[in-house]
Amino acid sequence: MTSRRNISGDGTGLRQELRSWQIFAIVLTAVIGGGAFSGNGEALEIAGPAGFLTSVILMGLISIAVLDGISEFVQLFPARNALPEYTKAFVDRDLSWIVGIAYWYTFSSVFAVQNLAAANLSKYWGMSQLWQTLGFYVLIPIGVTGINLSPVSIFGWIESISGILKVFLAFGTAVLLYVIAGLAHIGNNGPVDDGFQNNNVFANNHPTAVCYAIPLVAFSYLGQEIFVVTAYEAKYSKDLRRPSQVMPYFILTLYVLLAVGEALNVRWTDPHLPQIYGGINGTVYNNITLPPPTRSMVVFATWQAGHRSLASFLNGCLIFSVLSSSNTSLYVASRTLYGLATQIPETNFIGKHLQWLKIVPFKNGVPACSVLVSALFFIWLPFLQLKGGFAVQDLQEILSTSASISCFIVWIVLCIAFIRYCRWLHLCDADIANNYPAYKRLGPTHKAYTFLGFAQPFLAYAGLIGCVLVLAFASATWWDTQPSFTKIAVAYAAPIILLPLWLIFKLIWYVREKDHGFVCIGPDVGRLIKTLRALEYKKRDERGKEESSGVDDGLGEEYPMSEASRNDDGSRDIPVLLDPSLPHGYPPFTSQPSQSTIPSQTTASGPSQTYPLPQSHLPAQPFAPPRDGRYPA
Repeated sequence: MTSRRNISGDGTGLRQELRSWQIFAIVLTAVIGGGAFSGNGEALEIAGPAGFLTSVILMGLISIAVLDGISEFVQLFPARNALPEYTKAFVDRDLSWIVGIAYWYTFSSVFAVQNLAAANLSKYWGMSQLWQTLGFYVLIPIGVTGINLSPVSIFGWIESISGILKVFLAFGTAVLLYVIAGLAHIGNNGPVDDGFQNNNVFANNHPTAVCYAIPLVAFSYLGQEIFVVTAYEAKYSKDLRRPSQVMPYFILTLYVLLAVGEALNVRWTDPHLPQIYGGINGTVYNNITLPPPTRSMVVFATWQAGHRSLASFLNGCLIFSVLSSSNTSLYVASRTLYGLATQIPETNFIGKHLQWLKIVPFKNGVPACSVLVSALFFIWLPFLQLKGGFAVQDLQEILSTSASISCFIVWIVLCIAFIRYCRWLHLCDADIANNYPAYKRLGPTHKAYTFLGFAQPFLAYAGLIGCVLVLAFASATWWDTQPSFTKIAVAYAAPIILLPLWLIFKLIWYVREKDHGFVCIGPDVGRLIKTLRALEYKKRDERGKEESSGVDDGLGEEYPMSEASRNDDGSRDIPVLLDPSLPHGYPPFTSQPSQSTIPSQTTASGPSQTYPLPQSHLPAQPFAPPRDGRYPA
C-alpha cells in the first residue's frame, strides 16, 4: 500500500514567480510612503534636530537587530503564511492567530489611511473636497484593487517600477535638500544647530522629548519584514536572500540621508510641521497661516527656497509615493488574510463559512476574495474626513497609530520565536551536528546567511528589548501632560484588544482539546527536526537539484523526482510504504539494542541507504510534516 505526503507545498494556487529585485521593490514601496517625507516632522518639532536624528539612528539599529533573525528564518523556511507559522512552530499555537490578525489589521487599515494621506496632500493645489472624494476615496481604491487582482508576475513588475522611482525620489530629495542648504549658506547658523530641544506643550525636558520622538520615527520603519510575506511566491530560494539581508541597512542609510537634509533646512519651530499625533484631544497649536498649504518638510523647504514649481512637482511625487505604498499594503493584507483562512479547520462553523476566502482563480493565481475583503474592510475610514471635527480626527489617529503598534507587537513575537529557535538548536546541538548538519547554524551546509548571524541570539534579544522600549515610550504622550482616553487609546488600543483575544483563543482550544498550545522546547531532536521540516517548502532551484540527483529526505529513503509526482504549485509528493498491520498504516520501524534504523526501500532509482537514528530520539511515528499547520506540542 502507498500513500502520498506533501513536503514542499500544500496545494495552494499561489504562483511562485517573484524574483529578488521584485521582492526588494515590494518592500521598498511599502516602507517608503509619506513618513520619511512628512511624518518624521512630528519628531523634529518634539525633540529638535539632534533628538530627531538620534531617534532615526536608534530605530534603524533596532530594525537591524530584529530583521537579522527574520532574514535567517525566511531563507530557511519560505513558508506560506510565514509569520504565524514561525510563531506556531516556536512560541505558541494561539499566539500565531493573534500575529496573523494583527498583521492583517495593520496593512488593511494602512491601505485606507494611505489613500486619506494622498487626499490631504492634494490640498496643496486647492483640490476641492468633491474631487478628493471621487479621486482618492473611490477611483484610486478601485484601481489599486484591480492591480492586486492581476497575476503576481504583473504585480511584481509594477512594484519594480514603483520601487525604482521611489529610490530616485528619496535620494534625489536628499541631494536637493543638501543643495538648498548649501546655496542658503546655512553653515554654522542653520536649523540643525538648535541641537536637542523639547516642545513644552508635550515634554518638559530633552530626554522625555527623545522618548516621545522615538515611536513617531519608528512607524516609518515598519514594513521592512514584508519580504516574509512574499516568501512563498518567490521563484527561487536565492531570490529571498539578498532582499532580506540588505533591506534594514539600505533603509537606515536612506532615512539618515533624508533626516539630515530635513534638519539642515527646517526649523523645529516651523509652523508647517505636522500636528503631533494628528492633534489628539484638540491640541492644535500650529495652524498653517503662511503659504504653502502643506505639512511636508521637503515640499515647504523647497518652496521657501524659491523653487515653487519644483515644490509642486515634489508634492505630486509624494502622492505617488503614498499611493504606491497603499498598493503594497493591500497585497500584504490579502496574502495574510488568505494564509489565515487556510489555517481555519473546515470542521467548525467559522471554517465552513470562510472557505471562500481561500478561493484562488486558476487564471491569475491571486486570492481574489481576500483581496476584496481587505480592500473593503476599512473603505469607510477616509469618508469620515467629510464630517470633520476632533472626534473624527481622534478616531482616525487611533486606528492609524494602533495599526503601527500592532506591527511592533508582531516584531516582538518574531524576536521571541527566533530566540526560542536558537535555544532549541542549542539544546540539541550534538545530535544536530552528527545526524542533521544541514540544520546546524553557521555550519558549512547551513543555507541561511546574514551579516550579523554570528551575533545571534544576542542580537535578537537586543531587538526584543528595543521593541519593548518603543512600546513603553508610546506612553510618553501623558508623561508630562494630563492623560486622556484618546492618548491611552492611541498608544495601547492594539495590545488592549489583542491580549484578551489571545486569552479567548487559548481558552477555547483548552476547553476543546485540553491543550495549552505552548511550544515546549527541549533536548528531543526528533521533535525539533519534525518541526523544522514542517516549515520547509522547496523552491524551483531546489527542486531542480532534486530532480537531477534524487531526493534524500533524511529518513533513509531516496525518491526520484518526476513530473508525475509534482503538484500544481510545484511541490512534490513522496510515496511512503505503509504497513497495513500497524495503526494508521505507519511505515514499519525496526530496532536494535543500541540503535534504530529505518529500513531501506528499492525505488525506481535503485536501493537506498539505511540511516541510523539514536534510539532515545526515535519518534513515535515517522517525520511526516503536518500540512494542517499543527506542530508537536
